[in-house]
Amino acid sequence: MKTLVFELWGEWGHFRKYYSTSSPLTFSIIPPTAAMGVVAAILGLSKENNEYLKILNEAKTLIGIRPCSPVKKTALGLNLINTKGKVWVPKSRKEGARTQIRTEFLRNAHFRLFVSMENKELYEQLVEQVKHHRTYYTLSLGLSENVANFAYVGEIEAVKKYSVGQAITIHTAIPLHLVRPDGIPFTEGKYYGKERLPVEMNEERVVSSYEECLIEMKGQEIVADIEWYWESGPYRFVFLNEKEEVR
Repeated sequence: MKTLVFELWGEWGHFRKYYSTSSPLTFSIIPPTAAMGVVAAILGLSKENNEYLKILNEAKTLIGIRPCSPVKKTALGLNLINTKGKVWVPKSRKEGARTQIRTEFLRNAHFRLFVSMENKELYEQLVEQVKHHRTYYTLSLGLSENVANFAYVGEIEAVKKYSVGQAITIHTAIPLHLVRPDGIPFTEGKYYGKERLPVEMNEERVVSSYEECLIEMKGQEIVADIEWYWESGPYRFVFLNEKEEVR
C-alpha cells in the first residue's frame, strides 16, 4: 500500500477533549479526525456542508500518527468575549466585557503522519502538494490561532504483516485492541500513556468511532506485540482508523 509520510508541527496546539467543559483539556496527540482536516486543507477540499469529510471518507483515508517530541502541556488563560445574555454591550455589563477561560495547550507539538487512501487520484494530489510544500488553506493545530508548518518526509510502499508472537518496535500510536495478551513488555526509558481518541467522523460532524490508544509520551517508538502492522524500510506503523477483525 502506498503511504505518504510527512511531518506537522507548531509552537502551540489544542485538540479539545470531548468531555471537558469550562476548562478545556487537550489530547496528547492530534486525533485522526483533526488530521483529516489538515489533509483537507492541503488538498483544498471545501468545508461547506462538510464536503471534505464526505470526500475523504469515501476515499477510505487512513491515518497513522506519531508524536516526534515529548508531550508537553501547559494551561493558559484565554480572554474571550462575554456573550451571556445573548448580547455584547460592554458598558452595560456588570460582569465585564471579557471572560477568562483556563485552556490547556500542547507546547512545541510535532507529529509524523502516515496517510494512505484508496482514491489514487486524490492520493497523488496530496503527495504532490506536500512534496512541493503547497497548501490551499492555512494549516493549524486545532485552533485557527495555532498556525502549523509541514514537511515532506517520503513516500513508501508498505506491506501488512501479522504478529509472530513477540514484541517489536512500532513507530506510531497503537489502538489498544490490537495489543495481544501480555503484549507490552517492561522497557526501560519508555513512558506510555493511554487516551480515548476520536478516529472517525461522519458527514454531520458526529464522531462515529473512538479508540483507546497507546501513546509513547516521550516521542519515542512503542515496543509491543500487536495483531498486525504495516512495514516499509525503517518504518513499522498502524493506522488508528483502520478496521479489521482481530484474528
